[in-house]
Amino acid sequence: METLSMALIIDIFDLALKEKSVEGEVPVGDMPELRAFLATDAGSVRYAIEGRGERRGRPAAMLSIWGEVEMPCARCNKPVAVDIESEAVFLFTKTEAEANAMPVSEDEEDEDVVVGSRKFNVDAWVQEEAILSLPAMTVHEDGCEEDMWEDEEPEAVEEKKPNPFAALAGMKFRK
Repeated sequence: METLSMALIIDIFDLALKEKSVEGEVPVGDMPELRAFLATDAGSVRYAIEGRGERRGRPAAMLSIWGEVEMPCARCNKPVAVDIESEAVFLFTKTEAEANAMPVSEDEEDEDVVVGSRKFNVDAWVQEEAILSLPAMTVHEDGCEEDMWEDEEPEAVEEKKPNPFAALAGMKFRK
């Protein structure tokens, strides 16, 4: 029997403007898009959202996420524990058109513009930020348990391979 968890739905405009806060945790198993990048369902992502009132005339909130997940090792494909952590301020608009019309300012590089909602899915927001905080590649720091390249020594590999030019030795031209 599969257990279904309910995603947290909030009025992001109310939270931001009234400077409310909310904290929680989302298990990796409840985030299928994140799970696609991971080796296992182990772990969870904790979050804290703090309303920041208005910034540049828009409701604003800070999202902080942290947790530990297991990504596949690029060498042996076995799980590697990875800490994820991110903190960013978001400005909320009511429509995509409003978001696209927001001027980009170098002073506010730490702010992201997002289309908000009175029924805003926190779990989906946390999942998206968790994916963006993953490293591009992971490897075991102390080397892999079973290094797939250690089966044969480099000299032994060379001895087993026939010399591709050996057949040419019998084809010498004589004048």
